[in-house]
Amino acid sequence: GQGIDVPSRTNYNLRGHRSEVTMVKWNEPYQKLASCDSTGIIFVWIKYEGRWSIELINDRNTPVTSFSWSHDGRMALICYQDGFVLVGSVAGQRYWSTMLPSDSTISCGSWTPDDQQVYVATTQGGIIVMDVHGNIVNKVSLMADIPITDLVWNCEKFNMEERDDTTNPFVDNRFNSRLCVLASCFKNGDIKLLRSYDDVSPVLLRTGFQTMF
Repeated sequence: GQGIDVPSRTNYNLRGHRSEVTMVKWNEPYQKLASCDSTGIIFVWIKYEGRWSIELINDRNTPVTSFSWSHDGRMALICYQDGFVLVGSVAGQRYWSTMLPSDSTISCGSWTPDDQQVYVATTQGGIIVMDVHGNIVNKVSLMADIPITDLVWNCEKFNMEERDDTTNPFVDNRFNSRLCVLASCFKNGDIKLLRSYDDVSPVLLRTGFQTMF
């Protein structure tokens, strides 16, 4: 009889963390998976010859509040509970890091659609804008003393255009950011829709839904 094609294995148990896993982030362009646990340990996993293994380990012994891959997949933004912010390459090289002022408690972070800036949101209801070198560009208050729980752009999560990996990662990826909208989500259920951090006429949505965390 005819041979039956056996589907490739799709379920894997990735063992390595020794405490609760708090977040996992997939990198589509590079086919890598980042996982963070409650102690602050970050593993970057890669599949090789049918098996998943740990490629990189990052451990500051401080809980991670946010992990975000850039849209081209080549950089990672990591925010820590103590205000430390780090941007590194997909291969593990540190590009820059900084410690934000103690009056700002980081809740989440996000890359702009062109990967030229990072937005770091705080539990005080503000956004800290930094450039690709870690310099603070601006600070804005979106809603005083209402924690921001998430920052989400409506653009494609990953830009899958082929690019030369030898070029500088800090270059315009030709994404038309003018067409993108940022949803800034607050703990009280409100959502603000903005074109950029300095949008003078954001749209406010009052959902009435309280977050569970």
